[in-house]
Amino acid sequence: MRTLLSIAAITVLAAPAAAGLSSAVIDDFGSGGAGLGFVRQVSGGASVVGGQGLLPSGGGFSYVGDYNASAFTGISLKVTGDLSGGSLELFIVGAYTGFVAMNVPLNGAVSNGYVWITFDQIDAAVGNEIGFISSSMAGGEGIGGIGLSYTGAGSIAIDDFVFASAPVPAPGALALLGLAGIAGSRRRR
Repeated sequence: MRTLLSIAAITVLAAPAAAGLSSAVIDDFGSGGAGLGFVRQVSGGASVVGGQGLLPSGGGFSYVGDYNASAFTGISLKVTGDLSGGSLELFIVGAYTGFVAMNVPLNGAVSNGYVWITFDQIDAAVGNEIGFISSSMAGGEGIGGIGLSYTGAGSIAIDDFVFASAPVPAPGALALLGLAGIAGSRRRR
């Protein structure tokens, strides 16, 4: 049983890579800086420590560049810390200002420590016609600016800020890994 679950877990984790992983890294907060041609800007006491972005109240990260994310359907990032006392917000601006979405609250999009919000959900949050951001990018509009800010009593850590086609990590992969761990621990007893 343990062998079957381990093989299944490896298959689930390897499948996206074999099929062409559908995400593009905006910032992994490692030593290399931002990705996709973006330049990271830091404000309000935010910092990068130990491979994570740390956001105190009033802190934020913003990225300037020109990247067309039309191959993706949304944005994902990892969040560590308590958001109940504050708000994590996103902004995204077209390179030629064809679309602007400011102060999009992400608290309600957090599940299992990850945020997943689609471009359509961003459109809905700011009153755009659903599909507006996606159709703008399909028409050649790149993303000229994107960023995160936090207001709250404490601070939070963020990581793995990416454009993606599905929630990162995939919920099924997490569940299968959990099952493999349970089966392995039972076998050792």
